[in-house]
Amino acid sequence: MHELTLAMAIVELAEGEAEKNNATSVQGIDLEVGVLSGVEADALEFAFLLAVKNTSLKHATLNIIRTLGLGRCHVCSRNFVMNEICTPCPECNMPAGKIIEGQELRIVSLVVDV
Repeated sequence: MHELTLAMAIVELAEGEAEKNNATSVQGIDLEVGVLSGVEADALEFAFLLAVKNTSLKHATLNIIRTLGLGRCHVCSRNFVMNEICTPCPECNMPAGKIIEGQELRIVSLVVDV
């Protein structure tokens, strides 16, 4: 389950940022997860609950913001929404030549107590 590894890394990063800013605890994390990232949001939420036990994030909430996938066709240069990595271009039915958005996994904000 790579979501547990991701959740542990998120907790470690959040604890490090909280410590650098003299925060006593982290109350919440806003996290962007792209639909093309390969991260299962429900599994990440569950893994987060396990990863925060006995840490300064034990009462923190995780707010997952799903971001759309966006690709560009290498044949007709059209940008289009992608729900899966192999979503074909709706104009010419060719596979996306480039994924522009949707693969991100990023901490957007932390809510901390100081």
